[in-house]
Amino acid sequence: MPQAPAVPSLMRWGLSPHADLVYRMLVGFGPRSVHYISQSLELSVPQVRAALDELAALGAASPADSVAGDDRTWSSHAPTQVVALLRERHQRGVLAQHRLRLRMTRMAHPPVIADVSRLPRDEVRRLDGVDLARARLFAELQTVRRETLTINTEAAFGTAELKASAEQVRKAQVGGDGRFVLGIPASVDDDSAWYSNELRARGGRYRELPTVPMKLFVFDRRIAWVPIDPADRSQGYWEITAPQSVHELTVLFLQHWAMAGPPRMWLPPRHLSPRESTIVTLLADGHSDAAIIARLDLSVRTIAYTVAGLMERYRVTNRFQLGLRLGAEAAKAAPDDATVST
Repeated sequence: MPQAPAVPSLMRWGLSPHADLVYRMLVGFGPRSVHYISQSLELSVPQVRAALDELAALGAASPADSVAGDDRTWSSHAPTQVVALLRERHQRGVLAQHRLRLRMTRMAHPPVIADVSRLPRDEVRRLDGVDLARARLFAELQTVRRETLTINTEAAFGTAELKASAEQVRKAQVGGDGRFVLGIPASVDDDSAWYSNELRARGGRYRELPTVPMKLFVFDRRIAWVPIDPADRSQGYWEITAPQSVHELTVLFLQHWAMAGPPRMWLPPRHLSPRESTIVTLLADGHSDAAIIARLDLSVRTIAYTVAGLMERYRVTNRFQLGLRLGAEAAKAAPDDATVST
């Protein structure tokens, strides 16, 4: 059976899970008919047709012959060609999206933030600079017992930042089901898919909106963090303990969480362990074993054992087959409908 080349996930470009899965199959196995794809991936014929329509509209696949109906074979275009095309389209809108988000952040900043300086001195603390804020944030995470609510305004996170955050979150006292994160759609240079899926595998919840009002942390609904300047987070954060202000910021989070939906990203089946989920997420996004080792600080043997265990469990003989099995299973999963208690 042929081995598929590394294929970065196309879901970050807006494709549905079914389209991403069908594309991976065409890349790995070559031209196939609608019926063949349907039977192999256990998707309905209408689902396969819709997926192929998506791929055709994006220039990722096209009919390979003139036969009409579901017996017509489809072929994929090279991943490098497709990604280059999608990246070019994406770059045209990056600057406009950045300006819109910055304007929305400034406009939507709640009144409580403007009044921070008027709060009693024992109910607000200024944390100047990124280093002090990060150190204090990691220390605060170790004291949380019940719940963390987070709004991220960043469209991209780097590997070093994510590794540091993941290490601290794993040490935190609060259980995974008490972690709620709201963000915006990731940009093409984002590296946080594995981190989001590790959070999900540990019971946490992640949702997205096109725009969010501000950067925010709320710990156990007793402490809230907001940027001193929403347009320049390098200035640091306000740490707020004033009960009414924390309540208002909690309500702000809950209102936006209720409007948000699941992200457009590849989601492994929920029954995988956090380590399995994180590794297969990186593999699905086209990362090599060496890249996974650098991100997760795992050994070659650990990755090999983890993947071998999954292949044995799913009764497949290579990684590509494993990817298709996991992709088909995940594509059928229901979207996350978790709510935050009020």
